[in-house]
Amino acid sequence: MSDIFIHSASAFTGSANEDINHLKKELSRYTPDNFRRVNRFILLTLLGARQCIHQHSLDPDTAVYLTTEHGNLGETAQVLDEIYLARSLPKPFGFINTMSNTAAFYLAQNLGIRGRNIIVSSQHLSFERGLELVKADFAGGVEKSALIGGVDEASLSRMFVEERIGHGWRMVDGSGWLYIKTEKDGSIGAIKGIRSFRDGPSCMMWIRERSPADMVSFGALIDDYEAAKLRGALLPAAEFDYLREYGYSGSSTACGVSMFVRLFPGMTMLHINRDQRGHYAVIELERF
Repeated sequence: MSDIFIHSASAFTGSANEDINHLKKELSRYTPDNFRRVNRFILLTLLGARQCIHQHSLDPDTAVYLTTEHGNLGETAQVLDEIYLARSLPKPFGFINTMSNTAAFYLAQNLGIRGRNIIVSSQHLSFERGLELVKADFAGGVEKSALIGGVDEASLSRMFVEERIGHGWRMVDGSGWLYIKTEKDGSIGAIKGIRSFRDGPSCMMWIRERSPADMVSFGALIDDYEAAKLRGALLPAAEFDYLREYGYSGSSTACGVSMFVRLFPGMTMLHINRDQRGHYAVIELERF
């Protein structure tokens, strides 16, 4: 694939107990607009994306690709409580805001852009699938610039996460974003490749045949045993364990990739991830 050039990156992680007014206060640093009748998921989307494009002027046709693992769980749970526990009709804006794509609409409206507006979800590989879609759209000339991000609330219980994933990471809200374009001028890095594999052996075969990267990073479902095998094949100079350092959200991959771009100039990195069906995805990154 042709490189996709990164022009800006941001990653916001916040406490699960963070007051929603704190998110509004943080967002006010990047936009004068006052947002009413919005929820946590929408605010996280706006805050992460606004941080990413701060001091950048966007083309009116810039596309938005919002990826999410769990979607707008917080508002959905509240609406279901109103219906089934309180036996009342939900508030109109609460009902509308249960749709996760409402956040992408608010973002496009706030930025004044009119490009393609898509939300993507795929168990444990949502950000990777979003990147694959961007790659296809860029290659086909459908889009030339885009905001792609991953957003999730810390709305799952620790017990649920440990049962499904098996780690004791701190639960956080996550909103990680990249501003990407087909043109290199002014860029700070590049997505060199996004590859999918049907199983672990085919992923390992590809890894053994490629040149080593400076860093390696692993997604949430790569356990310690598998991580050790992959390290042995790659022999990286360093590992970026963003999950241990910054916490877990459904959109940790988006946050980890964005953090790499911000923190490690002059480095290359492979981000390796898998889903529960044993399908693998690898993102190749370079920070200029």
